[in-house]
Amino acid sequence: MTHIKQVLIAIVICSSNNITLAQNTELDSVNWKQYIRGGLVQVSKDNGVSGYYRINRTSNYNFGDLRLYLYSLKNNSYIFIRYKNSSKYRRYPRLYRFSTIAYQKNKKAGVALRYHFNQGLGFFMIPYKNGHIITEVSHAYDMSDYLNNNRKTSYARSGIYWDYDSKFFSSKLEFEYFHQISEEVEENLSRTQIMSEFIIPIKNGMSASLIYETEKYKQLNNNAPNSISFSIGWKGNLKWGF
Repeated sequence: MTHIKQVLIAIVICSSNNITLAQNTELDSVNWKQYIRGGLVQVSKDNGVSGYYRINRTSNYNFGDLRLYLYSLKNNSYIFIRYKNSSKYRRYPRLYRFSTIAYQKNKKAGVALRYHFNQGLGFFMIPYKNGHIITEVSHAYDMSDYLNNNRKTSYARSGIYWDYDSKFFSSKLEFEYFHQISEEVEENLSRTQIMSEFIIPIKNGMSASLIYETEKYKQLNNNAPNSISFSIGWKGNLKWGF
């Protein structure tokens, strides 16, 4: 619980910074949204159920996003919590700065608790009516066993993200590459992560989604297994004004 408190404290601090920035400049319009979904997931040959909750706060120049993922499989369990905060530059609104913190627990990988942090810049390469393509570069680091080992692995991280929305369907495609820049103590952990999502709206905020995820390490043979999930979800607005 101590580590969850650290995440929540960081969220409060980041949100406070955004509120202060907004007070010092023109007033931003603020919107809160929440997302909930649950369904079936397959990781390699291991089947189970998945759950997801997301809440975000957006304004003209600031964005805060908290996500919680849960997988319960026959031979494994997985929990992931992530918070991302980003702010656009007011003179150059296609450019933004961001920071991300995340905690991950995966029994199958033998990881008690992994901590991840990255911070960098993003750019809206192709904004258009129904979506956008953005790219990010950042410095990142992992602590593979946060409770028992203080050794950090540092990376140069890059990513490209495509979002498309229409009244018939929505889609997401994400590519991220982590290039290890710290000394290799045991192994090289450079890796590529890919995620694709296809969403079909149903009615009254309900939707069906199909998600595929994979992670490939550059040198390791024990690459993380691919996962595919089918979920039913709901999204809606929160009537918060702060």
